[in-house]
Amino acid sequence: MSTVFVINSGSSSIKYQLINPALEGKDAVVASGMVDQIGLQQGKYSIKHDGEKIEHQAEIPDHAVGLQLVIDLFNEVGLNLDEQDVVAVGHRVVQGGNLFREPVKIDDTVIEQIASLSPLAPLHNPAHVLGMKVARDLLPDIPHVAVFDTAFFADLPDASRIYPIPQDIAEKYAVRRYGAHGTSHQYAVSYTHLTLPTSDLV
Repeated sequence: MSTVFVINSGSSSIKYQLINPALEGKDAVVASGMVDQIGLQQGKYSIKHDGEKIEHQAEIPDHAVGLQLVIDLFNEVGLNLDEQDVVAVGHRVVQGGNLFREPVKIDDTVIEQIASLSPLAPLHNPAHVLGMKVARDLLPDIPHVAVFDTAFFADLPDASRIYPIPQDIAEKYAVRRYGAHGTSHQYAVSYTHLTLPTSDLV
């Protein structure tokens, strides 16, 4: 069974899932969990697997410690990642700006580009970059892929994309409607096409 390790790295949390892409919906989730309150005096980290949830508390000073705790949790429930045939690590990224219109394999250049877009998502992109760097250090032999929320909205028509402000200012500061939660919208659209008769989509 091949799996994909999905990471959503926030400023003070890490949400994650281990997915079996051969299955759909909830059946695809092998395990999931969260590391919360990173950088605070008392953090917590958890995993759900086979209908049971395990949660611990500890001081979690940074994302490196947090992600290592995730790997420890997998071992605790008998899901050593080295034995799960993890074929890719997916990273959710809020803001891809005008640079990214589709998923991309992560390398040092991509990380620099995502970091450069931080002014457009100052609470999110820096945390994503932290998560990518830590995950690549801990899992260096697996390809890492960034998936962008904004990619779903990359082809918005001008009437929806452009704000009514001077275009020289818009271009200078990359101001446009980028959209949000595009990965969720993409899933909803795909699921709708799979489950509704074509006649209902017209």
